[in-house]
This record gives sequence, structure tokens and C-alpha cells, in this order.
Amino acid sequence: MSYKDLVKEAEDFARVLIKKKSRKVLGIYYAIWGFYELILSLSYVIIGSLNVNIPLLYGLIPLILVIPFAYFTTTIFKGIRVDYIKLIGREGYGRTRFNYTIMVLLVLMLFISFILVLYLSINTVYFILPFYIYVIFIAYSLYRFLYSKYRLVEPRYYDLIAIVTLLLAPLGILSQLLYSLYIVFEIAWFYASISSLLEVSAVE
Repeated sequence: MSYKDLVKEAEDFARVLIKKKSRKVLGIYYAIWGFYELILSLSYVIIGSLNVNIPLLYGLIPLILVIPFAYFTTTIFKGIRVDYIKLIGREGYGRTRFNYTIMVLLVLMLFISFILVLYLSINTVYFILPFYIYVIFIAYSLYRFLYSKYRLVEPRYYDLIAIVTLLLAPLGILSQLLYSLYIVFEIAWFYASISSLLEVSAVE
């Protein structure tokens, strides 16, 4: 076996390990945000049962909750960022940091939109629009992670289900009937999480 063959084998093996690690991280990511939505829903139920009538609180809770969840998300993806850099170079790293900045700005935009809708009695659509911008950004990030030429993991059908339910979730604001979309989101993301982690354990 030549030196080139050995190098190629080593690279192929490294790629398999990277994909395995990436799938595990993705499984944890799905679980994190599934729990975020679950905790958020429970928080609203508790507030409602206590007859707390502070509309601003409904906007503050998701903003406060998102901080530790976003931090943990950033932490778990740090482990595979080096592998990502190896595949797409420093330019890709800069783009990743740029994505984090955009995400923070979008969360702030969501909160500002909520305040405007709450205190200026603006139509709810003005909150849904920035919500959709935020969701589309997350969906695009997932798409790049799963389907771009730089992907570190092979896409599965449950990844697509997770993305679709994510894109439908903002519609839950419109009515009580559509609120069930959040439940669908939770189920889909927990399912994607379990399926991802089972896939990893199956190849160990």
C-alpha cells in the first residue's frame, strides 16, 4: 500500500468520525430546542394558572430562556467547528461567527417587535414577520449543515421533518387551533433527536 493510499484511508476514517460526531451533536441540538419549547409552554401554562396578567412577561420569558439554551448550543457546536474549518477554511469560520451575530440581532428584533405589538396595538402580523425571519435563518443554517457541499453529516428524513415543523411553528401565534403546531414541533424535534442518537449508537 502506497503512502497516498494510507493518507486517503486516514482521511476517509477521519471523515467517518466527523460525521458520527456531527450526527451526535445534531441529536443533542434537536433535544435542546425541543426542551426549550416544552419548558416555554409549561411556563405559560403555570403563568396562566396563577392568573398573572402581565403581558410583558410573555415576551420576557422566551427571551430569558433562550440565553442559556443558545449558549449551550454554541458550546456543543464548538467541538466540531475545527472539523468544519478543515473542510471550508477560515472563510467558513468567519461566516460561522457572523451567523451567531445575526442570530443575536434577530432575537433582539423579535423582542422589540413583541413590545411594539403589545404597547402600540399593532397587528400581530408585525410580530410573525420577524419571527419568520428568525426561523428561516435557523432553517437555512440547518440546511447548510445537512445539505450543502460542506455538510458534516448525511441528511435523514427526520431532519427534513424537523425543518418543516420549524417553518410551520410561527403560525401557532395566529390562533388557538394553530397553537398545536408547537406540539407538533416538540414531537418532531424529540423524534429527530432520538433517531439521531440511536443512529450514532448503532454504529458504535
